[in-house]
Amino acid sequence: MDKLLAIDAGNTRIKWAVFTRQGDIAQRGSLAHGHAQLTPDCWQACSRAVVANVAGESRREALMQRLVPLGIPLNWITASAQACGLTNGYEDSTQLGIDRWAAMVAAWQHYKKSCVVVNAGTALTVDLLERTGPEQGRFVGGIIVPGLRLMQSSLGLATANIADQAGDLQDFPVNTADAVYSGILNAMCGAVDNMLQRLSEHCGQVVPCIVSGGDAETLLPLLQRHALAREHVLEENLVLQGLWHLERDAL
Repeated sequence: MDKLLAIDAGNTRIKWAVFTRQGDIAQRGSLAHGHAQLTPDCWQACSRAVVANVAGESRREALMQRLVPLGIPLNWITASAQACGLTNGYEDSTQLGIDRWAAMVAAWQHYKKSCVVVNAGTALTVDLLERTGPEQGRFVGGIIVPGLRLMQSSLGLATANIADQAGDLQDFPVNTADAVYSGILNAMCGAVDNMLQRLSEHCGQVVPCIVSGGDAETLLPLLQRHALAREHVLEENLVLQGLWHLERDAL
């Protein structure tokens, strides 16, 4: 596998990376949905492309218009029942979001142990991996929660006196903007910490938490403060790394 173009088309933006044969990221970036930005020149040097799209059919078609002129094989990947040593425990494996599956595959390939995989993006996903053997793991379940901006916008839409204004994280908020922002982050951290507790009890040991996504750096300090006894690791580009592993596994 020569240079691989990996694309994570999310609801907010398109994240991409060019991987070397060894799995290192040579270049990466992001694009807005639509055609306002030019296609990066480095895409021309890739021999294949693998795409995870959770943004719907219309955005898939718009992305196709960027990719088809490259004249390279395109793999529009979906979640499978098993890949890269990881078994998918979803009732219907095809219904699992490919971004969640790719992030879990990358986390499993990096750590090979039971862990919680958090993707803090448009939605906050918290997925649980159990190590079942030296090289085998299983996705045992997970939750989906509105992300930071979704929670902020929903409060603004559903209430008359909460304006959409920036706030700061405070231990004891004394204005509405800080109360909203601090409350949302605490709610997100509570969801993660609850699932960490459940998987740790299930596995009989404290498990690490792997955090990725656009709001990961915002969430991570509060997570570390909430659960000092647990290991929290920031992993950038987890979905894109998972796409590289999935494409290599399929060849």
